[in-house]
Amino acid sequence: MTPLAEMIPAMSDADLASLRVNARRLVEHGASSQVMAASDILPVIDTELARRAALPKPDKAPPKRAPAKKKLPPVTGHQTALPARA
Repeated sequence: MTPLAEMIPAMSDADLASLRVNARRLVEHGASSQVMAASDILPVIDTELARRAALPKPDKAPPKRAPAKKKLPPVTGHQTALPARA
């Protein structure tokens, strides 16, 4: 197994999708060595994508809500009064 093929199971879904796009591009427009390497790795990528698609999706927990803000009584009394100007 190539070093790249060994890293595929640890890749994120986005990284794996990007790798697949790049491998497809190299198969179509790469040099002969790139075409061979890309065509070797594409089945490994597709197998990993199929394995991930077959896994059960985890239930999404509802988003956590911020704690309720405490309601304070309105401020009254002399603290809110401005001094009278003469």
